[in-house]
Amino acid sequence: MRKNRIKIVHILEGFVGGLCTYMCAVLPQLAKNGFDVTLICSVKRGCPNAPELISELGRKQVKVYVIPIYRGIRPFRDLCSFFIILNLLLKNKFDIVHTHCSKAGALGRTAAVLAGIKIRLHSSHCFAFLRCGNRFAKLLYLFIERVLGRLTTKFAAVSQSERDAAVSSNIFPYHKCAVIKNCLEGNTAFTNIASREKKREDSRILFGIDKDMRVVATACRLIEYKGIFRFLEAAKISRSTNTVFLIAGEGRLRPAIERFIHENGLNGKVKLAGYVTDMERLYAVCDVIVLCSDCEGMPYLLLEAMRAKCPVVATAVPGNKELISQDRGMLVEPAAASIAAAIDELLVDEQKQRRYAQNAYAYFCRHHILEKQISKLAQVYRSCISAEHKNYARTEFCTE
Repeated sequence: MRKNRIKIVHILEGFVGGLCTYMCAVLPQLAKNGFDVTLICSVKRGCPNAPELISELGRKQVKVYVIPIYRGIRPFRDLCSFFIILNLLLKNKFDIVHTHCSKAGALGRTAAVLAGIKIRLHSSHCFAFLRCGNRFAKLLYLFIERVLGRLTTKFAAVSQSERDAAVSSNIFPYHKCAVIKNCLEGNTAFTNIASREKKREDSRILFGIDKDMRVVATACRLIEYKGIFRFLEAAKISRSTNTVFLIAGEGRLRPAIERFIHENGLNGKVKLAGYVTDMERLYAVCDVIVLCSDCEGMPYLLLEAMRAKCPVVATAVPGNKELISQDRGMLVEPAAASIAAAIDELLVDEQKQRRYAQNAYAYFCRHHILEKQISKLAQVYRSCISAEHKNYARTEFCTE
């Protein structure tokens, strides 16, 4: 019988965006539920407040090792990162390794095999080959995922569409996939109307938005597949008056975005808010939330908007469709004209805004409260441990 708690290590390359939200929401709850939880991560690509968030994880009984892992393929540095991970796995004798995204998925699962860790889970949070525009790179990433799939005990997909992509692309067979949808805590300041109105007033001052202006916002890393230039083009052609288009986030495309705003005379219409640490302030000031991505796993932006009762316009791509279909928001083609038309339609129809917001909030409460995610994840971990014990027992019986 197992006397100690199940020891799980999560490995990821970038403590930023949805991954940051996932770790800060999920890992402390796993620790509360009796698991021994460790995080191995890099802050080479981290949000501005990553050190504070990592310290908070430590206070919530999550052990954290910050190591250097670099974005992109860098053979020498990747080899150094690999040996650091391998050493940590050998030293700590984890029961389960759970990797996230491409780089950490490759380094972590390979190191786990060499360290003799039998149970290896992976979550892609949107496969790299799906969001890569270069055909050669797409084929390379797909090949690597198929090879790594053979080293994986269970694929923990964050959405049904992600599981379907894994199966149809021959990365994992259906029986090796478990859908564990992204979730959030249900309680926020938005449950109190007075608190929400006060936050709305404060947020207008914070973002420098006049009281009579409507706000259309997006929040994402400023990178290619997030479709940020679609949002800018939509702002340019939108016919809505007295409307500010607000962008929250940072990334390598910021200089190009600033040039676009200047060259197209959008300085008074588009505002760059930078990285926003208190997202409730953003939702408090918004009339419409927009997500323009080429692809998604299960985006936290939409989940947070649904929880905050903000009406949504999103591109009709896997991940988004799973959340916003069936009268819970407006799904549109990934084109600026379609996005602009949907924004204009929604801004003039307050009844439709309320209907979408209420339907989306009700769906969020039924399917995306954090306890559901933790329960399912814990069940998958324990079932993997149980199956491994049975395999070990059968092996011992056969050798006798």
